[in-house]
Amino acid sequence: MAHPFPNPLDVRGLPPPQPMVRILEAVTWLTPGTSLEVIHDRVPHLLYPRLKERLLDVETREHPDGTVTLTITRPAPE
Repeated sequence: MAHPFPNPLDVRGLPPPQPMVRILEAVTWLTPGTSLEVIHDRVPHLLYPRLKERLLDVETREHPDGTVTLTITRPAPE
C-alpha cells in the first residue's frame, strides 16, 4: 500500500495536538531505512520522547525564518 502522507509533511499552522497526531500517524508507514521530512513552525519538544519510544531517529534543523525541519528515520536493521 502506498504511503498516505505527503513527504515532506507540512504541519505549520495546525493547532495542538494536530501536528503531533499527524506526525505519529505518518511515521507508522516508515519502513526500515526510510525517512519522513516534516516542516514545523516550532521545535516539537514533546514529540521527541514519542519518537524515541518508537525507536525512530530524528534530526532537527532550525531555519532563520523560524521554521523547523525534522528528518525522522526508521533505522535499517544492522
